[in-house]
Amino acid sequence: MELDGTLALVAAAIFFAGFVKGATGMGFPLIATPMLTLLLDIRMAIVVLLIPSVVMDLSQIFRRGIPTEMFRRFSSMFLSALAGVFLGTWELTQLPLWVLNLILGSVVIVFAASGLFAFTLTTPPRAERVMSPIMGFAGGLCLGLTNTMGPVMAVYLHGLRLDKAEFVKAISTAFIMAKFWQVVAISTWGLFTVEALKLSLFVTGFILASFYVGLRVQDRVPQKTFNRSILALLIGTGIMLVYRSLSEG
Repeated sequence: MELDGTLALVAAAIFFAGFVKGATGMGFPLIATPMLTLLLDIRMAIVVLLIPSVVMDLSQIFRRGIPTEMFRRFSSMFLSALAGVFLGTWELTQLPLWVLNLILGSVVIVFAASGLFAFTLTTPPRAERVMSPIMGFAGGLCLGLTNTMGPVMAVYLHGLRLDKAEFVKAISTAFIMAKFWQVVAISTWGLFTVEALKLSLFVTGFILASFYVGLRVQDRVPQKTFNRSILALLIGTGIMLVYRSLSEG
């Protein structure tokens, strides 16, 4: 693999993705996966990013203690996400990927822009019991189809008005539980090659360095700034998804 402009761009994007993950609790697969596919097959790219994704999510979950309350509060969301992952993985071979990206990207842009410009979106406490399994399934479905569930989870959890620490713990817990079942699903494709796992271990140290920097930034970011950053990230996420869908369509 030659050290050319593409390799340098991909390395910078992956480093930035680790930083964003540390600072906001999300965004790593969405940024890193499409960039890594400039160099690798998409399925191999998913495997390569799997180990660092799991390590970062575990770090964020247990950073301030075991999130027992999060498991209890969002248990229905986590369970329904598992069903979504399996259905999404199956649908991956049945539906055009650009269609899902276009729909998801458009919804994320509308929801995030509304929140960013003070059109507040909230989920009333009485609706949480109904919305949690619905959003969990939708997030799992997106993970199975696109390797990203962050936009769906972030829109929902932000609407619950969780504080910064709760938001990061909730979304990281959702990610790690869904990732476990994603491992099971992609195992059926025979993707866990020695080459992919070696490359995954190689890039993990590089990614964790930027992730640590992001964590340090997260500790210093005020709650209001953190909330606006999440919404801005969601808009960027939506734009990226729409762009990818139009390019692939």
